[in-house]
Amino acid sequence: MKKTSVLLISLLLILTACGNKDEQQKSTKEQESQSDSSTVKHIATDKNVQGDDYRTILPFKESQARGMLQQTMANGYNGDDFEDGLLEQSKTVFPTDEYLYQDGQFLDKKTINAYLGPKYTKSEIEKMDKDEKEEKNANENLGLNPSRHGEKDEEKIAENSPAYLSNILEQDFYGNSDTKGKKIKGMTIGLAMNSEYYYQKEKDGPTFSKKLDRAKVEKEGKKMADEMLQRLREHKALKNIPIHFAIYIQSGENDIIPGEFVSGATADDGQTRINSWKDINEKSVLLPSSEAADLNENLNNNFKQFNDNLQSYFPNFTQAVGKTKFDGKKPKNLIIEVPIDYYGKAELTGITQFIAQQADKYFSNIDAYEIHIKDGNQARALITKGKDDKKQNVHIYKR
Repeated sequence: MKKTSVLLISLLLILTACGNKDEQQKSTKEQESQSDSSTVKHIATDKNVQGDDYRTILPFKESQARGMLQQTMANGYNGDDFEDGLLEQSKTVFPTDEYLYQDGQFLDKKTINAYLGPKYTKSEIEKMDKDEKEEKNANENLGLNPSRHGEKDEEKIAENSPAYLSNILEQDFYGNSDTKGKKIKGMTIGLAMNSEYYYQKEKDGPTFSKKLDRAKVEKEGKKMADEMLQRLREHKALKNIPIHFAIYIQSGENDIIPGEFVSGATADDGQTRINSWKDINEKSVLLPSSEAADLNENLNNNFKQFNDNLQSYFPNFTQAVGKTKFDGKKPKNLIIEVPIDYYGKAELTGITQFIAQQADKYFSNIDAYEIHIKDGNQARALITKGKDDKKQNVHIYKR
């Protein structure tokens, strides 16, 4: 019996020792992993590949509000256009050769959602129970959209206090040598405003819309920017940096073109009020269209001729659709979708070459263009020309 007990105790001691050794090895590996992670070199992307864009701080830090852009914009065209356009607005304040870029790190999802809500009156808050107050962040009461003053009728809300603000996008900028992103040097805030307010009179009922007055929308956006500026200045790191604001009015839910930026302003170091705004004269239009003709008749006619020539040489061709954004009367860029029925590589090569020729003939005075040749949803070929490109880039996909 004693021998058995001694054997059992010895076995337990051996197992315990093995277990402790495994735990020590595991702990050592975790520490090594953490050490490796903490010693990852902070760098910025290379100047040789940046082109007209910002160099980005690496390792890449995701935005604190990642994913919100896809959730709250009126249609898919607005999201990309808002983000890309905001970067272009930023370049006018924070030059790409002087600043590094990082996705927004100060405004998280919870904060932005609170900002997108309505302002609550004292009476509204008093009528809420504890759970409702918590759900609506009513105690903080950070909403930038108009107060509904207790109104529950959706039609009356649409008429008197619609939600003007739909989304907020933050972009952060650091000095050229600050690859660790230690000290922020500048910030841009984009305010995406609604052009239409959508509502339901009853749950799961049909959706109605009310068109909003653009001048009123822009005015509300400027008021919101002032309020946001004061809140941002409360953060120690943001007290004495330039903060740029840009107001974007979205296109409607059923539109097939994006919206546009309408005004911008910069609050210099330490300023808590925005002194003046600058108009941004952008306009998104389809080609061909009467709107495009009003802005640039020559481009509209050239696009018609581009389509006519394609139809003359390729009987199965229907019609290309173009989208462009004007800065005043000048087209900034052009995106064309060319639908085709794919029957073979030889035919695809022929039509791609012909389209490239026609584009060079009719769109050479446009800074940049992209021509997407597609069979249904499948990309077949791509023709691009950038602002600094001396010739087109033509790519026919292998699959």
